Formats: sequence, structure tokens, C-alpha cells
Amino acid sequence: MTAYEPIAIVGIGARFPGASGAQELWDLVCGEVDAVTAEPPADRCDARPLYDPTPRKAGRVVSLDGGFLDHTTGFVPGDYAVTERENATLDPQHRLLLQCARDALADAALTETAGQDIGVFMGQSTGEHWDRLHGNTTTDMYAIATAAARSMASGRISYAWDLRGPCATVDAACSSGTLAVHLACQSLRTGECDIALAGGVSLVLDTHHTVGYSAAGMLSPSGRCRFGHEDADGFVRSDGAGVLVLKRLSRAQADGDTIHALILGSAQASKGRTAKAIIAPSLEGYLHVITRACAVADVSPDRIAYVEAHGNAAPAGDRTELHAIGAAIGVHRPTGRPCLVGSIKTNIGHPEAAGGIAGLIKAALAVRNRTVPASLHSDQPTSQVDWTGLGIAPVPRTIDWPDSESAIAGVSTYGLSGTFVHILVGQPPHQ
Repeated sequence: MTAYEPIAIVGIGARFPGASGAQELWDLVCGEVDAVTAEPPADRCDARPLYDPTPRKAGRVVSLDGGFLDHTTGFVPGDYAVTERENATLDPQHRLLLQCARDALADAALTETAGQDIGVFMGQSTGEHWDRLHGNTTTDMYAIATAAARSMASGRISYAWDLRGPCATVDAACSSGTLAVHLACQSLRTGECDIALAGGVSLVLDTHHTVGYSAAGMLSPSGRCRFGHEDADGFVRSDGAGVLVLKRLSRAQADGDTIHALILGSAQASKGRTAKAIIAPSLEGYLHVITRACAVADVSPDRIAYVEAHGNAAPAGDRTELHAIGAAIGVHRPTGRPCLVGSIKTNIGHPEAAGGIAGLIKAALAVRNRTVPASLHSDQPTSQVDWTGLGIAPVPRTIDWPDSESAIAGVSTYGLSGTFVHILVGQPPHQ
């Protein structure tokens, strides 16, 4: 397979629990901060009447913990070509994406965008705002265009800045944001657009999904994502949004851009029927997509020193992912230099459709700074995985990049619809 020109990340907008920008997110992970809390913002549905510590109890939630954002401040409708009437029912997820897009464009120093072939690819999976609103408002085109239609997650960004490139909202569950990035990279490489915005968003606005995850035993009773831990017991839901500005490397260099990191290659694939259930990941699926990403990037697996894992702390899912990372990457690493594996979900919870974007931003900043941030809850690695034999290791403390060569990291995501995405991120060229 022919390797493609790298894609440069030239702008980042990020809003995650405990962090209102990329630098704050970097400080959070390097500072080993736990941003999960049992105190959601006042505007959220009150889940306390549903609390019951009994596992898998129908109609109840086993934990009240989560990672939350205050999404109610700082949005001026007119700044984004949103009318007051539209703003009355606008999905808060779309407000958050618009704000992140503005931050990313500013970070990329892009001020003249109107009429340009700039692509927009956004990931959104849930529509809890519309779930709450439906039945309590008139269902007209305003309601459809502001709340019901997830396509507007990308459409509003293109409209706000008069962008004329491709525009699409994608839903691949927890792989939504990374799939959006993968599709944006493809669009850039084919020349369909010269600049692309790609990202994802998720806000926990209702309790229905939480109740369902709790009844299925997927929600963490301990209220933390303990990825790869002996006592891992599921995930906690959280808010988040991230948007990247992307260009082909040659274009970014010609424009004199500051480059945060490079996307060396990416791949997506479905597991098909290689798992026992449609929502379960499979070893074959992970191996297939990691191998394909390495081929696209023309990167030998032994060069990958760190993988930012999907890592949502479902014990069986963690074991599968860790085995795959070990088999595809770890066993090829030099003796005594295992592939390090961590997850930002240990810091901020699981932002679902934006979870992969959070991990990608962390990985991009890690290769840029040649630093591997600690992954929380790494004190007791699961005994169900042969870490040494697989050539992998947890990251219990923040350390310098373990290799002397140019830093390369993998970003792994899996969505319950069966979609895997793997992205390889490289250190930016000397600037």
C-alpha cells in the first residue's frame, strides 16, 4: 500500500471536563487531575432519584459520577449566524461545536474563510436535547433544524463561516469523532478540500442512556474509568467537544503554519461478525484496523512507543484491546522498551462521540512535547493480561518520551456499532 502525505494539525479547539482549551487539557493530564465529579451543573436532569447501588437494576443508575461542562455561558448567537428564534431550541451540542470551531480557527490563524473550499466533518451520536424537547415544543422546521437533525452539527459550522467544502455529520458511536478526522484526511488527500475542520461532541443531557448503560452493567459502580486496572468496572459518562483544523503538510508548510502534530495515517473498519454480540469489540477487528493504519502511514509497528487506547474500562473490552495492541505493536518493540498504553478517560470520563477526539488531542500534544502523561488508576494492572509477554506497559506517572527517534503514537477507538478507527500521530517537523 502506498503511503500518503501526512496531514498537519494546525489548529485545536477543546472543551472537556476541567479544561477549556488544548493547553488546559494538556496541563490536566500531565498534572494527573481527576475531573470526574458527582455534582453536575444545575441545568442537568437530576439523576439522584434514580440512584441505587444495586448492580444492573432496571430503571436505576448505579452511580451519579460523571465529567461535566458548563455549556450555558459564552455563546452569542449572532456571532455564529444563529437567530434568536433558532437559539431558543438549538441543541447545546451544536453551540459547543461552534465555540470549539471558533477556537480552532483562531488557533490556526484562519481569519479569511468565506467562500473557501473548507470541509467540515463532525461526529455526533446522541440527541438527548431533542429527546427532552420532543413533545414539549411545536415540531416545525425550526425545531427540526435546531434540535432534531444531527446533520446540523456540521451544517451550522459551514453556514456560520460560509465554508463551501464538503460537509457531513457522522455517527459511529464512540468512534464518531475519530471517524470524522479519518474522513477529513481522505477529503484533503483527494483534493476535495484544501482545509478541513474535524471533530466530535457529546453532552450528557438526559438520563435515558445512563439508565440503559447501568442496567447492562456497563456503568462503573465506583464512578471512575479504571482502564486496564484489576478492579475495572465500566465507564462514567461525560461531556466534551473537540475540533481540529487540518491541512496537507505541504500546504501547511507553504502557509507558514504552526504545526501541532502530524496525522501520518489512519484507517477504519468494521468487525463484521467476529464478536459474539453486535456491540462487543473483537481481537480481529482491532488487529485489522491497526495493521491497515500502519500500512497507510508506512510506519513499522516497532516505531510506535505509545497508544492512546479506547480504554473505556469495560473489563472484557480492555482485555481485548490490550491483547490487540500487544499483538500488533508491543511484540515488535525493542527488548526492554514496551509500548506504553493509557487513556484520557481515566481523567475525564467517557465523552462518547468526543472520546476519540479527546484522546487524539492528548496524543498530538504528547508527541509534540515528547512526553507521555500518566494514566490514572494504573497502580494495579489487570492480571488478565500478560503485559510483559505482549510488550506493553501502563503509564503510572508522567514520563519523557521513551524513544530517541521522532515520536509516533497510535490512537485507538471503538464504537458499539462495530466501527474501529486507528490514527497514527507523529511529531511535527522542526519549526
